[in-house]
This record gives sequence, C-alpha cells and structure tokens, in this order.
Amino acid sequence: MRSPATTRLSSRGQVVIPDTVRKLLRLQPGTMFVVVARGDTVVLQRVKEPSWDQFSDLTAQAHKQAFHVGEAISAFRRAMKMLRS
Repeated sequence: MRSPATTRLSSRGQVVIPDTVRKLLRLQPGTMFVVVARGDTVVLQRVKEPSWDQFSDLTAQAHKQAFHVGEAISAFRRAMKMLRS
C-alpha cells in the first residue's frame, strides 16, 4: 500500500491534489468535483458526464413525468429538438 500524500489549504481556500494522485486517477485541469463534508472529512467526487444510454434513460424519465403533469408530447419533442441542436 502506498503511503498517504499530504497537502495544505491555501489562504485562498485552495487545495492541491498531489501529482501521484492526479496521475493515478487521470485527473486533468478543469475536472469538476462535488465536495461533501462528512464529520471532519472532506470528500471529493469527480463529476462525470452521463453516457448516451444514461442520457436516453433520463430523457425517458423526463418524458414520463411531463406526461403525468399534463404536458403535451409535442412540447416535449420541441424541447428535445432544441437541446439536440
């Protein structure tokens, strides 16, 4: 097991992720994270774009919900067309 890396909080509230960890996780500049506090622990979870299959599932769920609240299917299709263009 590798020994843990250490880092510090800067005066601007920034924390550097050590190079070994960035390389191990293939983190690139601009990578987005969700930050969660759990007790005295800070958790960083990488935000990943959904796959096209997941996107299709999400749009199917949105379609169902729109139908249940009385939205017209044509309005849903217009919105999807706008998103895809």
